[in-house]
Amino acid sequence: MTRVSFANSRSSPIVSVHEALGADFFVWNQMPVSKSYSKGFESEHKAIRKAAGLTDMSGIKKIWLKGSGASEVIDFLITRDCNKIKPGVATYAALLNENGYVIDDAIVFRLSSLEFEKFDASWLICFGAGFGVDYLTKSLDGTEVIARADDDTACLMLQGPHAATVMKRIVRGPLPINLRRFEHGLFSVLDSDVMIARTSYSGEDGFEIFVKSQHAIHVWNYLVSNGAVPVGFDAIDIARIEAGLLFFGRDMTGFETPTELGLDFIIDGSKKHFRGKTAWEKKSQMPRHKIVGLTIDGLSPLYEHSFLYADEQPVGKITSHAVSAWLGKTIAIAQIKPELAVNGNQICVFEDSCYSVKSRKAIVCSRRFYSNLQKITAI
Repeated sequence: MTRVSFANSRSSPIVSVHEALGADFFVWNQMPVSKSYSKGFESEHKAIRKAAGLTDMSGIKKIWLKGSGASEVIDFLITRDCNKIKPGVATYAALLNENGYVIDDAIVFRLSSLEFEKFDASWLICFGAGFGVDYLTKSLDGTEVIARADDDTACLMLQGPHAATVMKRIVRGPLPINLRRFEHGLFSVLDSDVMIARTSYSGEDGFEIFVKSQHAIHVWNYLVSNGAVPVGFDAIDIARIEAGLLFFGRDMTGFETPTELGLDFIIDGSKKHFRGKTAWEKKSQMPRHKIVGLTIDGLSPLYEHSFLYADEQPVGKITSHAVSAWLGKTIAIAQIKPELAVNGNQICVFEDSCYSVKSRKAIVCSRRFYSNLQKITAI
């Protein structure tokens, strides 16, 4: 059986940079990553919304694939139609298990001929914190597909209204600002070939830069010297909640259908087959809950365990929350009974701590609290 795996203990190619910046670390995907730096997440979040925030996303699980049958393996694995993904284009997709539940989400890149020469692959899949790598491994058994797990390539994410300005300053030759959303290509930075994709995880314009480890620190420093501001995961987490974007391990746990997560838009209904399709089609008719946004009274953080009630009956739970200084309100992403998932409905949030139980009023709304992507053409 073909085995694709990552080390139990992973390290970013630029961990020394984070240490020098006074990073507060936590472990994500078996890799220590920066929560925030010495100036604090508030100023870092402001950089995402007003300038250009730079985050080390090397903790994503990167799998490069090539060989006869690679497209067929990926097509069965994801909810999108691989035949519709052109070289130089990426797509956001879900992976389901046989029960129709989302077990991971991923960005799937179909590489151009130039990218193939650089990275020796036809496809790149960037998995989150779910079980996608395990399911890919099972799908490779008996095929001629060559898959390579990669921690030797850093992924640097640049997000913010000035991200394109920074990119103009650092790239030689053709500019990545001509990319539309989810397009990618090979570019030159400091005489190194890097793959740049126009993707966003913040509600702002953004780019992901894939660079070999031996060049990663130089590219990071070059970005910073040209206006990028180092940003940790705490600030990115607030930005993605404001943008209504889901995170595996919080909003997704491996036991929700795409319908329950509001992710039917990343399912290509014309596909005849993908893993979990039949089960999802049945369960999508009767979702147990729906994902919504909530605006919550007060400007104080919620306790870790917060549940939703209506008419003194439990109706759901909060999966992600943040005090948004940018929006001036406390916001949350939540699972709620389908019949209550109506904008304007009022419910109660009960916060249970070791010391007390508090109740706060919440209003159901769209989970897309913020977006500044209107001027960028979507695919």
